[in-house]
Amino acid sequence: MTKTRPTLRDLTSQEYRAFLFPNALAGLTVIAALLLNIAIDPSFFSAEREAVIVIALGAAIYIVVFSFYIIPIRKNKDLLIWMNSVFSGAGFWALAYFLQDNLMVYQNLLLFVSVTSVSTFAGRPATWTMILLASSSHFFFHPEVLATIIEWVRHLGAPFVAILIAETAVRIQNISRQQIHRLETVNQFSREIASILDRETIIEQMKVAIPRAVHADSYYISVVENNDAHLLLCYDDGEYFPRRVIPAGGTLTNWVVQNQKELFLPDLRQPINLEGVQHILVGKEKTSLSWIGVPMISPSFKGVIALASYQPNAFNRGDLELLSSLASHASMAFENAARHAEVEERARLDSLTGVFNHGHFLTVLQKHAADSLAYQSPLSLIMLDVDFFKRYNDTYGHLAGDAILTLLCQTIRRHIKNADAVGRWGGEEFIISLRNTNAAQAFVVAQRISVSMRKVIIPGRDGTEIPSPTVSQGIAVFPSEAGEIYKLIDLADQRLYVAKQRGRDQIESVTSDGADAIQIQH
Repeated sequence: MTKTRPTLRDLTSQEYRAFLFPNALAGLTVIAALLLNIAIDPSFFSAEREAVIVIALGAAIYIVVFSFYIIPIRKNKDLLIWMNSVFSGAGFWALAYFLQDNLMVYQNLLLFVSVTSVSTFAGRPATWTMILLASSSHFFFHPEVLATIIEWVRHLGAPFVAILIAETAVRIQNISRQQIHRLETVNQFSREIASILDRETIIEQMKVAIPRAVHADSYYISVVENNDAHLLLCYDDGEYFPRRVIPAGGTLTNWVVQNQKELFLPDLRQPINLEGVQHILVGKEKTSLSWIGVPMISPSFKGVIALASYQPNAFNRGDLELLSSLASHASMAFENAARHAEVEERARLDSLTGVFNHGHFLTVLQKHAADSLAYQSPLSLIMLDVDFFKRYNDTYGHLAGDAILTLLCQTIRRHIKNADAVGRWGGEEFIISLRNTNAAQAFVVAQRISVSMRKVIIPGRDGTEIPSPTVSQGIAVFPSEAGEIYKLIDLADQRLYVAKQRGRDQIESVTSDGADAIQIQH
C-alpha cells in the first residue's frame, strides 16, 4: 500500500520566483565579485580575462533567465532539472579551465549557491550530478595542485561542504513537503466528509484517506460498545476483512478509548507496560511490531483509528499527529451522521408510542410487499383498534389513554419478529406487517395480542386499577387476497370493522377455504 508522494513542483510562477530570488541574488553577487577581482588583477592574461568575463556574464544571464522565466513557467520540470545540472556542470568546467587556482574560491561559492537552489526543488540525484561535474573540473584541469595532503583536503573541502548543504536542503524540503502533504490530506478529507451524513459513506472515505495519508501494513477503525469492539473497517497486508466483534477488554483499542488519549508504540518487541493489555490478533495471523492508535470520541460513540506495521519504528510523531487530525474530523462526521440518523428516526416514528408513523409505515409496507413477491412468500397485515377508547379518555383522562396506547405497542412488539413492522395508523388504530406469515400464523399472533392486553394492569389517578382494554382486529394476506398494498389495507380495515360490529374483542380473518371466519374471545 503506497501513499501519494508530496511535491513542491506545483508552485505558482510567483512562488517560484520568490523562492529562487535569494539564491539568484547571491549568485549574481559572487559573479560581480569575480569580475571585479579579475579586472584589478594584473596577473591575468588578456585572453583569459576575456574568456572569464564572457563565461561569468553568460552565467549571470543564465541565472536570471532560468530562475525567473524558465522554471516558473514550465509544467513538467523533470527534463529541465537534469538539463540545468548538466549545463551548470559544463559552466563550472569552462570556468575551471580559465580560472587561476587562487580564484577557485569563486567557483566554490557559485557551487554552494547552485547546490542550495537546485537541491531544494530538484532533489538528490540531479544535485549530486551537478556537484560531481563541478568538483571534477578543477581536478581535471589542474592536477598539479593535488601534490600534498593539505591540497587534497583544501580542494575536496568544497564538494564535501556542497554535499552537506545538499543533504541538509533535501532533508528540510522533505520535511516541509511531508508537512504540506499532511495538511493537504487533512483538508481534503475534511472537505470530502463535511457534507456526508451516512456512516457507511464516511467509512468508505476513510478507506481511501488513511492509506493516502500514511503508509501502513494494516489499519482498522473500531467502535467500542457494551464492552465489545466492533471492527467497522479492517485492512491487513493487502486484504480487507469482514466486520467482526471482539471483546474489548485487554485490547489496545480499549486502552485508547478508556484513557481517551493517543498511544504510540514504536517497537512492540519491547514489553508493553500497560495494565490489562494483551496482544489480540485481528486480520492475518501475523504480529505487528509497531502500532499507533488515536481516539475518536463524541457524545454518541467511542472509537479508535489504529495503524500497524510488521516493521519496528515504522511510524513517527508526524504520523501520529496526522492520524489524530483525521480522527478528529472523522469523529465530527460520525457524530453528525448519528444526529442526522436520530432526527430521521424521530421523523419516522410516532412521538407517543415510538412505532412507525402513518407515512413511514407505508414505505416499509411497500418494501415488505416487494420482498413478498420476490421471494414468493406470504405477507399478512393486521389492523387493530382499542375498543371503546373514547370512554377511557373521558372517564380516566387522556394520560390513561396515552398509557393504554403505549402498553398496546409494547405488547405488540413482544409478539412479532424483528423483521416485522408496527405503525400507528391514526388515533387508537394500529397496523402490523408480518413478513413471511400466512393467515393462520397471523391469527395466532393476533390471539396472543388480545390475550396479553386483557392482562395488562393500568393504575388510575386515585390509585385504583383501570379496567384492562380489549382490541378488535382484522387480518388480510398479500398477495393471495390483495395484490396491491392499498387494497390490502382496505381489506384488513373492512375486516376490523366487521370485528367491531360483531361485538368487539374479536379477530376477523379468512379460513382456508376462503370464507370469512370470526373468532370471539371472552
